[in-house]
Amino acid sequence: MQPTENPRTNLQEILGKPIRELGLKLEGSSLDRFVHQLYAELHRKGLEKFRPACYLTDEWGCPSGEPVIGIPFYLANPDLSSLEKQMNDLEDKREIMMYLRHEAGHAFNYAYKLYRTPEWKNLFGPFRRRYLDNYRPVPFSRNYVRHLAGWYAQKHPDEDFAETFAVWLTPRSAWRKRYRGWGAMAKLRYMDRIARELGKVDPVRRRGYPDVTVDEMESTVAEFYHQATPEAIPVGDLALDADLVDIFNVSKRQKRFVRPAQEFVHEHRKAVIDKVAYWTGVQRPLVKQLIEAIGKRIGELGLRADTRREAEHLTELTVYATTLATNYMTRGKFVQP
Repeated sequence: MQPTENPRTNLQEILGKPIRELGLKLEGSSLDRFVHQLYAELHRKGLEKFRPACYLTDEWGCPSGEPVIGIPFYLANPDLSSLEKQMNDLEDKREIMMYLRHEAGHAFNYAYKLYRTPEWKNLFGPFRRRYLDNYRPVPFSRNYVRHLAGWYAQKHPDEDFAETFAVWLTPRSAWRKRYRGWGAMAKLRYMDRIARELGKVDPVRRRGYPDVTVDEMESTVAEFYHQATPEAIPVGDLALDADLVDIFNVSKRQKRFVRPAQEFVHEHRKAVIDKVAYWTGVQRPLVKQLIEAIGKRIGELGLRADTRREAEHLTELTVYATTLATNYMTRGKFVQP
């Protein structure tokens, strides 16, 4: 699953092609081994009858009520993986398995229709609760497990179950020790018990139906990425200059031990985005835009980083971005007037 560092020569041709004409297949691709790893983990947990079908689509997902798993199409092709890495940061091996386990949780819920049972509703909440993309989590709540970024278990009862399933399924997660004394432990014990009860039982719903498959995606690759690009943050509205000068306060007379601060930010960009999104709950695409806006402005200001103080620069930059993201989460804006 290692993407190519440089797009191949036929990337321009790929950009102009409808996705359905690219001949993308999950079987035989480098994704195969991740799906088989998921199935092996399910087997080790005693789930002998549950093997959710996987298919290629536009994003990670499990259609509501359908015990199937959708995987982003770009992971099945090295050229598309390279493009995704440039545009949105490509999932690494660990992240792919995290998403698969989470979506398998949804599929398990739907396969056995657990969400209809009184016990499930009592533990996780009403399945038909309104689904909000912009939810406001309670950071560090011990009533929920932690798996995907952004306190994701708090988004909806269905996500709470899927996250609980993923933590329970993950090898060496040590959930009994990690969640001892937490409110979330009751959900994990339920998951452990229900898996033993249903391990040799055929699913109520054995087959599911995907929503949009890769063979039905008529937009070109270029159109797909254009449509997926979120609205840009107005950099001028962030009022960054004074703060960034304070963070990268390197004298212009200093000639040694310096490098462009924009280069430094780009080098650490993915890690900062991942951690800010994880701990604040702000959606990752928005955090990504924020960090990229910061990096762009740093370049325009010609700021420099002191190579002897890079740990300090990184700490301050991360805390600064976290504060802006928290401002956005609680007040709807990165910077208040």
